[in-house]
Amino acid sequence: MNYELEKKYHISYCGSYCHICDWHTGKIRKTFQLASDMIDNLALKKQIGNKLDIERFKEGLRNLANSSICPGCKAEAGVRKPDEDRCRIRQCCYNKNFDLCNECSDFPCETLKSNPGVIKFRCIENLQEIKQKGLREWIDRQWKNYVTEPIEQ
Repeated sequence: MNYELEKKYHISYCGSYCHICDWHTGKIRKTFQLASDMIDNLALKKQIGNKLDIERFKEGLRNLANSSICPGCKAEAGVRKPDEDRCRIRQCCYNKNFDLCNECSDFPCETLKSNPGVIKFRCIENLQEIKQKGLREWIDRQWKNYVTEPIEQ
């Protein structure tokens, strides 16, 4: 495995790891497709009755099932102007030419600490661990714990 390429493309600026993200792996798409199929296959339409607009609900499920798989945060870097980018963390790192937030002297900053996704996915802890143990060890642990494919050397 090329650890520098992993860092460059699959560890988001905030410390989230693409290979375990449900949007990146396609798990979310599959889940919504299964839900849509279940409505048809199990005749749930009859059970739901008038409780909700089933056709609009199925349309929403289909839209999510057909959504694109996330290419990763770094694939979107620099594509938009700073004031148009939906992620302030990504734009900050891109403008400072950092691969990860932990390269910044302000780490962990308020932008990072106040982001709900960063909090939920323990991204600050990930970045601290990368800083303490090193990139190679951190990636190896992620693969061992979460990714089923073997690491190629």
